[in-house]
Amino acid sequence: MKDMLRRVTKDKRKYIIICACAVLIIALISVSVIIMQLKHNKNIKKNVADNTIAETKTVQETTAQETTEADSTEETTEEQEKVVVEEKYVEEFFENEIATEDEEALALPSRKLTSEFIPYDGVSREITCYGDSMMAGAGCTTPGTVNGLSIFGWSSPITLERLSGITTHNLGVSGENSYTITFRAGGIKLYIDRDITISEDDYARATLIDENGNVFTYDDYSGYGIDYDPYPGDMYINGYLCDVDNAGNNQVSIKLTQGYSAYSGSEARIIIYDSETDEYSEENGLIQELAEKETTGDTDAEQPAETPAESPTESPTEKPTEVSTTGKVTIQGGTQAMTRASQERSAKDILVLEMGSNGGWANNYQELILQYDNIILNSGCKYYIILGDTDDPGTSLADDNQGELNEYGSYIGIGDTAWEAALREAYGEHFFNTRTYMIQNGLNDCGLDTTTEDLENFKKGNISKQLRYDWTHFNCYGYYSKGVGIYKKGVELGYWS
Repeated sequence: MKDMLRRVTKDKRKYIIICACAVLIIALISVSVIIMQLKHNKNIKKNVADNTIAETKTVQETTAQETTEADSTEETTEEQEKVVVEEKYVEEFFENEIATEDEEALALPSRKLTSEFIPYDGVSREITCYGDSMMAGAGCTTPGTVNGLSIFGWSSPITLERLSGITTHNLGVSGENSYTITFRAGGIKLYIDRDITISEDDYARATLIDENGNVFTYDDYSGYGIDYDPYPGDMYINGYLCDVDNAGNNQVSIKLTQGYSAYSGSEARIIIYDSETDEYSEENGLIQELAEKETTGDTDAEQPAETPAESPTESPTEKPTEVSTTGKVTIQGGTQAMTRASQERSAKDILVLEMGSNGGWANNYQELILQYDNIILNSGCKYYIILGDTDDPGTSLADDNQGELNEYGSYIGIGDTAWEAALREAYGEHFFNTRTYMIQNGLNDCGLDTTTEDLENFKKGNISKQLRYDWTHFNCYGYYSKGVGIYKKGVELGYWS
């Protein structure tokens, strides 16, 4: 019995060992199978990834090649459009292939000014240029070279000054319309609406009224332009130089300008302080004589202030501290208030006037012409140049009267548009058609080659894109050519040589 039990126990152990070994073997086989499957799956994923990358790379290379080919085609097309044209063919183009017929000018307004040309009297004068961004020179800070000279930053007034050798004042203000330019240049008469008593320390409030009884307010009463004018004082009122600032409720505050308000008779005596020599002097600015008006208040108002004996001249950089001052003065309502620019520049200089591209004339040529007339008549200026608009036909934001094509469905070319024709009829020899000048001479002025693209633009009456900064403004080349054209017009009129 014991032997049997031993045998059974021994067999049981053997059976357990055998079972354990079998389980271990099965486990090892399972693990091996799993590992092999994982490796297989990994290889499959790798192959798929490799194939995807390869396919993507192929697509990218194909796309890149197609893009390159497309770009190359575009560049080729663009190059074909910009092929340089020989000079003899350009001459033939202007002789035979471009329209030269002028459009009919619109009716002129009833006006006091005529197109009569008055020969220059030979008196030495400076030049003042009024206008908007096209006069200010927006876009001129572009690289450019003419005859080896860098013209980076050259506006038309800079070019005009360099060529003429005459001091030229750029009173262009970006964004301005023709109405505000007319005001700055003296074409709009303003009057104070009440009696005021003021001094260098005492302000008075008043309202500025124009000739039609409308209230007038603006940000720049000096007329020089907000960024241009380093001088003190804004307006001349009854011969006094005054500071004028907006005071709210359509009113302005007015006081005598500190240290610069002295005057004598109908001439303003502006006291100038030279910080380098620490000396004082006078700068004579002729003021238009006003109708005599009775004044009340301090008797000092009727007496000219004493002025220093020294005589060097320079624009003021500091306020004088030891200058005779004017006491309280009373100025009657109805007295005209005139911008400094209109009296110190418009009344004395040769004027170059350009305005209208930003509106301000209600799409009415007659109103625009009257604005030009008022500047010239009010300033008493006999010597001036009126510049035509430089937008391509049909692109002007201010002029709805003209399109890209004329009334016959043809391009205008280098003929006058209706706007240009009206200005030419109104101002005769004083008118300078800037657009047509730049089509015919702009590239040559700057030493640039004419391309087939340029000829296509010329045919439409458009200025070369080589002279543009954007769709309306010029780059330095454009402003340089415009300045050359104005200079040539001045030579033609005898203003300079």
